[in-house]
Amino acid sequence: MKNIFLGSALLLSIFILFACGSSLAPASEVSSASKSDSSALPFAKARTSKQPSAQPSTPEPAPASTPTPAPAPTPPAARTTVLILDGATKYTVVKGDTLTKIARKMYRNAYYYPLILMASSDVVKNQDLIKPGMVLTIPKLQVNLKDPKAKEGMKTFFLKTADITERKRPRDAAALRRFVKRVF
Repeated sequence: MKNIFLGSALLLSIFILFACGSSLAPASEVSSASKSDSSALPFAKARTSKQPSAQPSTPEPAPASTPTPAPAPTPPAARTTVLILDGATKYTVVKGDTLTKIARKMYRNAYYYPLILMASSDVVKNQDLIKPGMVLTIPKLQVNLKDPKAKEGMKTFFLKTADITERKRPRDAAALRRFVKRVF
C-alpha cells in the first residue's frame, strides 16, 4: 500500500513538473510574485521583461517545502537618498529593539522611525524585521528638516512607509499620516 502511494505521489509530482514546463520562475521572482499586489508596494522592484533565449530553458525541480516570502526590499528612493548624512551616528540593534523604540530614544518621537529606515536602507530590508547586531545609521533630524530637498524626500518616504504599514497596522499608518501632515 505504501509503495502504491509513494509511486502515485512521485508520478503526480513529475506530471506537475512537466506540466509547468519552463514557466517555473527563479526563486527571486517567486518570492516577489507570491506577495499580493507587489506592484503596489512603493519599494517593489519593477519587473523587466525577459527576452526569450536561443537555448531552451530546462525546468527547475520543485522545492521540497513551501517557500516563505522574502522580506520586502527597501524603497529604491532610500538607496539614492536625499538625506544629509553628515554627522550621522551609528546605532547597533540590541535584543528587544524596534525601529519605533530606537526613534523614540534618538529623536524623542517614535514617528520618526521611517527616517532611520530611510538612512539604513542598505541594512534594513524589512521595517518589521530588525535583528540584534545590525548597525543602523541615525541621521541628524534638525539638519534634514531644515533642508527643503531632504524634507521633501522624507515626506515622500514617510507616506510610502504609511502605505506599507496600512496592510498590517492600519491605525499606525493613519497616525503616521497625521504626523506627516503636522510636521511636513
